[in-house]
Amino acid sequence: MRELHIIGAGGHAAVVAEIVEALSWPIAGFYDDNPAMHTQHVLGYPVLGPLTAVPPHACVALAIGSNPVREHLLHRAGECGWELPVLIHPSAVVSPSAVLGAGTVVMAQAVVNARTQVGRAVILNTACSVDHDCVIGDAVHLAPGVRLAGQVHIGAETLMGIGACVKPGIMIGHDCTIGAGSVVVSNIVDNAVVFGNPARLRR
Repeated sequence: MRELHIIGAGGHAAVVAEIVEALSWPIAGFYDDNPAMHTQHVLGYPVLGPLTAVPPHACVALAIGSNPVREHLLHRAGECGWELPVLIHPSAVVSPSAVLGAGTVVMAQAVVNARTQVGRAVILNTACSVDHDCVIGDAVHLAPGVRLAGQVHIGAETLMGIGACVKPGIMIGHDCTIGAGSVVVSNIVDNAVVFGNPARLRR
């Protein structure tokens, strides 16, 4: 098994690293563009330098919480020939008919049900649930405790805040922000900020 190079050295990266350890995958170290991190260690592993130090054709985890940054890194991965494995915590439940894109991370106790399609570099955070036949775009983040009913579609780079819920069949655009605890009962256009119960357009 090839060593995994982890991009990012913050709290999210530490969570990803512990998933990697749970999968018995060897970790080469972390990379971060913040120079102050370059002499540090994360969970005992060294921060090896900026992103430019990641070797070409390396096996890489995109452990950065920012959706736009992960989207950018997908393009960089293609240019550098990085391999982006799917990382699934051992306690997560993923249907055998679900499809997960490259670089997606499924965290502890998350559930992904039948025929769901998940894009690349998606974060399915702790104890979120995605029901049958959902479609999730690239670089989406479902925060802890998010609940998607069946046949929900979410556009690329959208952030679903902690504990948000979405009723069946809803369409959510790309680059949206859904506030924590929101209850989404109607379709949401691109680039929208919504929150509340029911969730309402705020910007």
